[in-house]
Amino acid sequence: MPDRTMTWAEVAGRLSEARTYWLGTTTPSGAPHAAPVWGVVTGQTLYLYSERSTVKARNLAIDPRVVIHLESGEDVLIVHGAAEDLGTPAEVASVVAALAAKYSRPEDRQYLPDSDPAFDVVYAVRPRSAIAWRLDDYTDSQRRWSLSI
Repeated sequence: MPDRTMTWAEVAGRLSEARTYWLGTTTPSGAPHAAPVWGVVTGQTLYLYSERSTVKARNLAIDPRVVIHLESGEDVLIVHGAAEDLGTPAEVASVVAALAAKYSRPEDRQYLPDSDPAFDVVYAVRPRSAIAWRLDDYTDSQRRWSLSI
């Protein structure tokens, strides 16, 4: 039987390669909410940013649990974790610099937190578990990772 575990390095590598993530949060009524977001991985953390006025930010203020999904439904990675509010982009300059390095196309600039003052919150997503698979080999490609505490 194949080894079905992943390392954090494998999960982080998949996250790092992605341009856009789907962020799943929960509304106060318990309904799911999904939104596309940009982010960057450094170390053990995925960093995302937003505007506090958005539905996702209001949801996270009440319930920090998240699910992150890559764009593909054919080569899947789903990460569960919790988001921590780190404050404004100015308070986490290293994260803002990492975002600028990742999203370096000239047309990306306007959507980055150091260019648009409406982006007023950065989150640190602390992953707890992940699952991955490829649709073309669903049964044998399933792999899991979980945080060892």
